[in-house]
This record gives sequence, structure tokens and C-alpha cells, in this order.
Amino acid sequence: MIQKLRTVTLTNGTIRNLAADCEQLNIRGFVTLHQEIRVKKISTHGHSSFHSRVEAQVLNSSGSCSIKDFCETNEVKNAGSLTMCNGRVSKLNSSGKLTIEQNLQAEQFHAVGLVKAKEIEAKHFQLKMSGGNEIGKLSANVIHVEKDTLSISFLKKKLTCKCIKGEQIHLSYTDAEIVDGDIVVVGDNCHIQTLYYTKSYSIAKNAKVQQIIRREKE
Repeated sequence: MIQKLRTVTLTNGTIRNLAADCEQLNIRGFVTLHQEIRVKKISTHGHSSFHSRVEAQVLNSSGSCSIKDFCETNEVKNAGSLTMCNGRVSKLNSSGKLTIEQNLQAEQFHAVGLVKAKEIEAKHFQLKMSGGNEIGKLSANVIHVEKDTLSISFLKKKLTCKCIKGEQIHLSYTDAEIVDGDIVVVGDNCHIQTLYYTKSYSIAKNAKVQQIIRREKE
């Protein structure tokens, strides 16, 4: 028999004292929370705003969710609009709009849609773009950036980035000042100012790279 989590559902208002034994938090309306939240699961379908630290095993967001302090979760699923200041997650899947105001650390990062971030650090990073994306600094062991061919969008599907650093990097539709990797594949419609590599690189015919510098492996 599966034990049900002790669940609290919020529909409206400003919350300062959530029940201490709450294990699952459901948000269905316009809710603001000012206290630290430590639960097993958060499910938000409305408009939620968290003003203190959030810890959860699972965060499901299909509405508009803003986390203004640090967020630590095992798994994030975003199908709406999720804004995070700083966070650490094991696995993130986003099919909506994701905004990282400062820094996000992730083991697995997979996004289809829109991403705007100051800094993302991951082990495995995959982005399929449905519009304009901006990341200040991106670092991951394995990086794949491409446009989402399934979504119909009149927006320009492109990633703009200052610095991309990794071991295996595969880019398309990307504008970057610096790309630094061991093995780098610069695919279709990329504009790169400086490409650093240690092992190998390739550049598509319709991509532009201003300068290429071979770096000795540290």
C-alpha cells in the first residue's frame, strides 16, 4: 500500500506559517510564501512566489513560478514560466520558459523552449531552442545546442552566449564570444569570435569563426 503524503493545497494569499508536517505543497491560485519551505514535493499550477529558501525532492511547475532565494531539488519539471535566483538540481527538464537570475548548478539539464540565464554549470547540457536564448556563461562536460524543429515559431531560434566551456561541445544557431573545449563541433549558422580547442574541431560551411587557437591540455 502506497502511503499518501501529507498534502496542503493553497489557492490564494500570502503565507507565512505553512503547516510543519506538510510533505506535499500544491498551489492552484495566486500565492506568495515568505517562510523557508522544506517538503518532498511542490506542484504549482497557478502564480507562485517563494521569497525564502526552497528545498524539495521534486518541483513541478506548469504555471508562473518565481523563487527569489536559493532552491535545492532533486528534480525540476517546468512546463510554464519558472524564474530562479540561485539553484542546485540533479535533473532539470524544461519545456517552457526558464530564467536563471544568478547561477544554476545541475547534473542533467534538458530544455526545449526558452532559456535566459546569467550562469549555468552542468555535467550534461542539452538545449533545443524555440526562440531567442541568452546565457552569460555556460560550462558543462557535454554540451548540445540546436533549434527545436518541432515547434512552429516566428522568433529567431538562437543562443547568444559570452562564454561556452566544456569537454565535448556541439553547437548550432549559436552566437558566442568564446568557445573553449576539447572536441568542438561548430554547426550551422554559428558566429564564434574565438574558438579554443585541445583535441579537434570542425566548422560548418555556413558558420563563421574569427580566430582558432589550439590550447595544450592542462
